This record gives sequence, structure tokens and C-alpha cells, in this order.
Amino acid sequence: MAEAATGTEAALDDKKVDEPQEEEEDGQGGLDDDVELLTLKSGGQQPQQFEINKADAELSKFVTTILEGDAQATSIEIRQVPPETLKHVVTYLQHHKGKEPDPLPCPVRSIHMAQIVSDKWDATWIDAFDKKTIFEIILAANYMDIKSLLHLGCAKIATLIKQLDQKEINRIIEEEEKYRREHAQNEEAKAEEKEDK
Repeated sequence: MAEAATGTEAALDDKKVDEPQEEEEDGQGGLDDDVELLTLKSGGQQPQQFEINKADAELSKFVTTILEGDAQATSIEIRQVPPETLKHVVTYLQHHKGKEPDPLPCPVRSIHMAQIVSDKWDATWIDAFDKKTIFEIILAANYMDIKSLLHLGCAKIATLIKQLDQKEINRIIEEEEKYRREHAQNEEAKAEEKEDK
């Protein structure tokens, strides 16, 4: 019986000890208390939502323009940006926390991103992507008006181009011109078919 009473008293003592700690935690103000979250909704076939601090999203002039028009907005739809790409953009914005990174040198004089950027995270981050993803990030940065990200993506493409010899560059340009000619011919054929109907 004494053991049961001791066990009950110990449990009550534990509760008493725990209660003041909870009150102290609730009473303390943290840095995150004033954080306003914003939901960015992607476009694409299966849109996704990404939460970000409003302050972090302020690198995007697209977002700040919307927030200037509606300060109470908690969600912004970005239909032109697919979910995978928006995820990368949000990662970039969260890293920089609304602060514009140092401008990149122009023209790009190195083939190594780490020698171009002041924040080594930027180099590691952009170097991890393939060319297709980099172009998607550039398009998203342009649409969302994030100059620093646009410049970072373009600088990365410039470093890739600097690594090519002239023959390879000419081959790529010829392929692009051939594709554009074929695409234009296909569009003309489709337009003629519509006119005939």
C-alpha cells in the first residue's frame, strides 16, 4: 500500500514539475511568433502547395506586387511554374531569407560557379541540376521576377557554354534552327488544315 501511495505521489509530483515548464514555454516569445506564412501554389497537371515565410518570398517582385495589392493574401497561385521547379525556387528563397545576394560578375570569367558567386551555397545548389532543370528554374525566375535567381541560372548556363568548343556550339545552334524551322512548318500546316475545315 505504501508503495502504491509513493507511486501515486511520484506521478503527482511529476505532473507538478511538468505543468510549470509548459506554462514557461507558452509564455516565452520566440523569433518565429511573428512569422507570416504564405502558400505558393504551383501550376502543372498535379499542382502542389509550398509554404514559405512572407519575408523570404520578398525576393520575388511577382509576390511582392501581389502582396502590395492584397496585404492579407495568404496564398498565391503561380500557374506558369510546375511543382518540381517551384520546389527548387522555394528552396532558393528560403535560403536567402528575402535578402538580395551580391550581384554576379558580368561577363562570367570562370567555368566554376564557386569562383563566381559570393555565397558558396548558391554554387553547390545550382551545380546539382541538369541543364533542363536549370532552364526551367530560369523560366520560373523570370516569371516570378527573381533577378538574383535568374542571373544565377544564366551564369550557370554561361559556364556550361564556356566549356564547349566552337564546333559543339555550332552544332547546337544548327539543331535549334532546324527544330524551329520544322516547328514553324508544322504550325503552318495546322493553320492551313483549320482554314480548310
